[in-house]
Amino acid sequence: MRPRLLPVLAALLLLAACTPPGAGPVYTVDAELYDWVKAPEAIVQSSDQTPIIADPIVTFRLAPGDSRSALRAGKEWRVGHAYLFGYDVRLERKSLGNEKVTLSRLLRKGKPATEIVSVLLDADRGVTVMGRTCVAPSDLGHWHRIEMRIRLSNKDKGFLEVFCDRKPIWAKVNIRTTFPPVCRLREGCDTDVPKRVRYEWQLGLFSNGGVAKQIVAQMQRLHYRRIYYIPHRVGTL
Repeated sequence: MRPRLLPVLAALLLLAACTPPGAGPVYTVDAELYDWVKAPEAIVQSSDQTPIIADPIVTFRLAPGDSRSALRAGKEWRVGHAYLFGYDVRLERKSLGNEKVTLSRLLRKGKPATEIVSVLLDADRGVTVMGRTCVAPSDLGHWHRIEMRIRLSNKDKGFLEVFCDRKPIWAKVNIRTTFPPVCRLREGCDTDVPKRVRYEWQLGLFSNGGVAKQIVAQMQRLHYRRIYYIPHRVGTL
């Protein structure tokens, strides 16, 4: 083990010991925006509206007819590694109207490409992941943290965990996480992954078609990192 990792692991162990079980990820997140958020290449080129980056908050907007305002990260992610990624989000419920949008999504880019997991939003259900409620519609105006932990694996050795305000709401183990997370080799999911492949995490506002009215969402503490120590494992939930 590299000497420089020892203090980091010691701090995480101490923090985990002081955190109640089931309280979710214990990794610290800076209040100031990370450099990758402010880098020009982080903006998804197909965005209709450029995200407004005013440290410590990023504002995403969709005007009528727009379908995307987003940032991206994670292109260097590799199979076999584990990652944490997430953000805090808030918006006015009344601004949604009848729109249904996506707040973030993890993509496998290549042929064939696929969406591994996404965070959805609408005024009736609030924020949902895998069909489960993360933020109730009545609470959308307050800051809420959405985080995920994943081990990317082409075999039945991956896992995916979803946390809302540090509480686990969905989790599966022993899955292929290079495909949607219901996929397992032993259950017949034996499609090959393309040789040239990369992963991209996108976050902001996405609509399948142009929105009918303006939507504004704010995010802060946008973060992602490779992780080596994984406390408070959820299992299957």
